[in-house]
Amino acid sequence: MDFALNEIQTDIQALADSIFKDLSAPDALAKVESQPLRMDLSLWSALQEAGLDVVALSEEWGGAGLSFLEACLVIEKLGRYSAPVPLITHTLATLAVAESEQVVQIEWLQGSGAWLTASTCHAQTALRLENGLVSGTVSNVPYAQGARGLVVPVVAPTPSLVLIDPSHAGIEWQSQTSTALEPQAYGTLTHVPAIVIGGDEALKHLRLRELAAHAMAQLGVVDAAMALAREHVCEREQFGVKIGSFQAVSHRLADCWIDAMNLRTMALNAASRLSHALDAQTELDVYAAQSWACEAGHRVLASCQHVCGGLGHDRDYPMWRYAVWSRHYEMMMGGNELVLEQLGKVIALSPESAML
Repeated sequence: MDFALNEIQTDIQALADSIFKDLSAPDALAKVESQPLRMDLSLWSALQEAGLDVVALSEEWGGAGLSFLEACLVIEKLGRYSAPVPLITHTLATLAVAESEQVVQIEWLQGSGAWLTASTCHAQTALRLENGLVSGTVSNVPYAQGARGLVVPVVAPTPSLVLIDPSHAGIEWQSQTSTALEPQAYGTLTHVPAIVIGGDEALKHLRLRELAAHAMAQLGVVDAAMALAREHVCEREQFGVKIGSFQAVSHRLADCWIDAMNLRTMALNAASRLSHALDAQTELDVYAAQSWACEAGHRVLASCQHVCGGLGHDRDYPMWRYAVWSRHYEMMMGGNELVLEQLGKVIALSPESAML
């Protein structure tokens, strides 16, 4: 069997890598992080001009007509360069809108510099839909400020997915910030008009895609951290020799490489399965991938910071940024304990899906 990426996929990876590399240098990231809105608008515009924000959308919706897997290959590069743009949340929201059976105007997805955002059912999300109006609270909405649309779940009267205008007067926003300085918001909604774009199945699909996207972004972070650590131990000398020649250092980075390869296998598998089916086996693979993202991300970044010594914790050195983004992708979906709980539920309900 050939597990290599095809030509289109490698071209997408190369294009994404080129854009992120040119516009996400450490100095540029530091400048963006010092601004009130920690979002790189020039980078976001460049990604949109290249069509990398709508890779998975059909041509009817202005996309490339590819799958969620190709979108995740771009998201991996987002993680690798710690880019402060709403690529993950925009990808999730646009897919949810485009796949809706409801008639939604395409203008929601169009416009230079525009983006959509999404928030899945976190513990702080308690929205109710009544007579086409949504009321309640929603938390940890990424890049809510300036977003054109917000895809969010409602819990009553039945679990549903709705699309609302985040600039509506009935929403009061309070700023939040993630561990990685990602701009987020807590919203209190009062009688906000909403378009129902899906039911419980659409909500499940959105959440699984979010898990897989975070796993792919974590893969990018892990790869970048290992590359930086490898460069450091090959140049840094102690006792007249390169520290990379020390057995303890080389063994620890070898363990990191094993973790990274396992994460790559699981994350790509989850993204691929979500591109083709939504069944118990897909759920199992997605939760397993996110569990690996939590575990591998934590172990690899701790090791990479360790072998870099004090530099690993210096905010002027890229390793610090990798560490906080790794923690972000680990915890934003609830952490490994919650993922394992969900994994156990899938196995309990469909034990045949866990059989080899």
